[in-house]
Amino acid sequence: MKAVSIFILLLLISCGDDSVQRSTFNVQRYVSPVDYDIQLAGNFGEPRPWHFHGGIDVKTGNQEGKQIFSIADGYVSRLTVNKYGFGNAIYVAHPDGHTSVYCHLQRFAPQYEALLQRTGKDTLSMVLPSTQFPVKAGDLIAISGNTGHSTGPHLHLEIHDTETWVMRDPLRFLGHLIADSVAPQAHSFMAIPMQGEGVFNGTQDKQTFGFGAPDIKVQRSTFNLQREFTAWGRVGFALWADDYAQDVHHHYGIRHMQLLVDGREVFCSDVDSIPISCQPEVNQWGDYDHWRHTRIWYMKAYREPRMRLPILHTDIHRGIVTFSEERPYHLSFVLRDYQNNQATYHFQVQGRRNKSVRPHPKGTLLDDYQLFDQCLWPYITYK
Repeated sequence: MKAVSIFILLLLISCGDDSVQRSTFNVQRYVSPVDYDIQLAGNFGEPRPWHFHGGIDVKTGNQEGKQIFSIADGYVSRLTVNKYGFGNAIYVAHPDGHTSVYCHLQRFAPQYEALLQRTGKDTLSMVLPSTQFPVKAGDLIAISGNTGHSTGPHLHLEIHDTETWVMRDPLRFLGHLIADSVAPQAHSFMAIPMQGEGVFNGTQDKQTFGFGAPDIKVQRSTFNLQREFTAWGRVGFALWADDYAQDVHHHYGIRHMQLLVDGREVFCSDVDSIPISCQPEVNQWGDYDHWRHTRIWYMKAYREPRMRLPILHTDIHRGIVTFSEERPYHLSFVLRDYQNNQATYHFQVQGRRNKSVRPHPKGTLLDDYQLFDQCLWPYITYK
């Protein structure tokens, strides 16, 4: 029994401490995939129906024909041609255990293009041995295009763990090359009373409330919502927010979100290292039904039961707030991007007794996923 307890403890430590995985990041030199200043049309982890955006979209001036370079030393491990999806894509395996994938290409560099027998088929895949095509950081590997499922010319770049195919945030490798001095911005929050267990502003229906914050492009900002709300029982919260960068009109997904209650963290998300098998859970983290009707993603600041996403971290109540005292509760959403630009949004909720519900906190220190599946998630994902 003692040996089993020690084994479980070791598993939990390995789950909670990502330093072992992160220690290999950036041990080799990573360079730009293009020969001009990088601007992004999309970032990693943006919520989409049934999946997260798996990489970054590098702008190519809405043109095809830009030179694409390997971002690090390694070897060309695969070439794919597809009428849909990634279109023309080239894969480069790196010695630090990661593989970079360059997608929607017009064509490959001549030495790789010569390998392909273009037969007119929709799909073609070629796996190459490690000794055939070694590359150095900055070597030309392809020409940008608009092939596959692409809405306009750009480079879609992904980085994966080579062994497990877990999706990494490319900004961990290329963030030093991208200028960003603009903090994320929250637009509104959603209050979601747990069915039969909570009320917010006197109702058990979910509601949305705008922050009314000005649209400002600054590195750090703090906003206080003056309106007071009331609640009783168990209530979850969700947030509609976007990230931005200077000189670009696009908006991006939120890299890091926290919910604090009376200064104590009850939820945080850190959108990096997403297992392929967890992709559909974006619909559970976000309010998918609301998105279907409004095309707006409210991302929940709590974890639904049975969710396997390792990028979500909560207290023992899964991030759900229990209002059980007649006093003011001080809530704060804190948003940060990869460059540590930060925005904070404060609001107050008054605990007000309501006879229709009885507040009973429900702690889940360890459910069977956290204890077992989460520890094994790198080994149960598939390419």
